[in-house]
Amino acid sequence: RLIGLGILFSEFHFSLDNGIVIALIDFLVKATIGFLIYLGSLYVIESIVLYSFEYNDEINKRKSIPYALIGLAHSIGCAYVLKIVLEVASTSLIMLVFLWLFSLVLMGFATKTFSLMSKLPFNLLLIQKNISIAVSYFCFFIGWSMIIASSLNNQLLQIKWYSIQVILKILLSIIILPLFIKGIKFIFNLGEDYEKNKSNENINENHHVGLGHGIYEGATFFTACFLTMVITGRVYFGSFYPTF
Repeated sequence: RLIGLGILFSEFHFSLDNGIVIALIDFLVKATIGFLIYLGSLYVIESIVLYSFEYNDEINKRKSIPYALIGLAHSIGCAYVLKIVLEVASTSLIMLVFLWLFSLVLMGFATKTFSLMSKLPFNLLLIQKNISIAVSYFCFFIGWSMIIASSLNNQLLQIKWYSIQVILKILLSIIILPLFIKGIKFIFNLGEDYEKNKSNENINENHHVGLGHGIYEGATFFTACFLTMVITGRVYFGSFYPTF
């Protein structure tokens, strides 16, 4: 949480043009709003992803490191996206609320795609405190956070055209990302061992997935997301938008 707050608060600046008192009041107001939407974002995202788990049980009782690592991914990813939201919204509270809700929808959608892209059973491995699922999900969520932040990082003049441009970039990312994942797996011939093991045995309570597969999946996800962000971040639609 503290790392996320550090990332989020790095967006704030002190403007001493009107005196130090006004600057402090301005900072406190912005910091309070940023802190509240940050906590709200974490609550929503963790309610979506970790709905079957309780923080008190996993951290205080079971000392689950994978649960903590997933929480770290949410803290860093949400903070990075919200930093862009605060930058784009500038001093407009209405725009801030709109962009915050918009970014929550995008991040919530991104978390739902993990089960489609990963072959690891999320809930089962998290119950077993298997670190591989945490490594894979960590890289996946951070990668998607970079894509979302890059899509949101546009000049906001009109909400309609801004929303269309962001959605088009997300749709473009959805098309490109699986191609990069497939390409990386094909070029480096990765993932065959797990597929063979999965075909030879059923997933049950004693099923074990090594840390290596989590690192392989995580590295693949992060690399594919980074390359996707590089491409979509350089796409400028200008005044051209599809007619809906």
